[in-house]
Amino acid sequence: MATPSGTIFDTGVTQYFIPEIWGDLIYKYFEEKLVFKNTIEDYSSLVQGSGKIIHIPEIAKMTASSLTDGAQVSYVAPAETETQLTINKNYYSAKLFTDVLLVQNSFDLISSYAKAMGYALAKQIDSDIASELITVNQGATLTTDDQITASEFETAIANLGENDIDYTSGDVFFVVNPTLYADMVNPAGTFGASFVRADISGFNSGDSPALTGVMGTLMGMPVLMSNSLSSGGTNVSGVIYHRSACAIAVQRDIDVKQQFDIDVLGTKVVAHTLYGVKKLDDSDNIRGYKFTNAS
Repeated sequence: MATPSGTIFDTGVTQYFIPEIWGDLIYKYFEEKLVFKNTIEDYSSLVQGSGKIIHIPEIAKMTASSLTDGAQVSYVAPAETETQLTINKNYYSAKLFTDVLLVQNSFDLISSYAKAMGYALAKQIDSDIASELITVNQGATLTTDDQITASEFETAIANLGENDIDYTSGDVFFVVNPTLYADMVNPAGTFGASFVRADISGFNSGDSPALTGVMGTLMGMPVLMSNSLSSGGTNVSGVIYHRSACAIAVQRDIDVKQQFDIDVLGTKVVAHTLYGVKKLDDSDNIRGYKFTNAS
């Protein structure tokens, strides 16, 4: 007996669902792995559809002037400068799957590869942002590589405060490499001894970082860990920065293309993105503070 027309769920039908599945999954894993992107200024809306360079003005600090009754107001001459953010980073992650039936009918396999591709793009973006942030103007060399003392942290937040950066605002972030993060949550560490103990830090005993491994916030600053910051050497192992210290503009968000190649009987899947990143911190507009290893 012949099978009724239209009841067969074969590759001729499933092919229309595959691009959407790939796109949703890759974007999901991409968003999960981002650390830096959501902590800096986003100018993406200015380059949707067209444009290559964004001109970001730096508004000079202003002071209030005393006004004598009856006197005229004096206007300050403009002293603004600009920073140019160029859309010049075009990255992709691609895979050719020769066993098309297995890929299209195995959600677990699609999920695994989508996760890897999304992570690759997220890591690249975070790496580019980190490369900008580790060049902030202010900072200090750590006494011991990938370890921080209470005194070194105190110097950092004093510097931020002196530069009018309110580190309790929720717009200031502290990102460190895995080694420094481990030191900070270690109760026996020089810094962790006073931070993770519940009786000192104010945590409920069950919420202490010593038990949960979650740093949370420190002096109002979310503390995050990223592999985009290297350990050892003379690398920057941690950086504190205000959201305005760096900017990103994504002209093409994660876009996924899928095509069947008859020559190899396989499916090509490519995820790509187009963006630009630029540090906004400079000598007269301090927006961050970095911790550099000594050796």
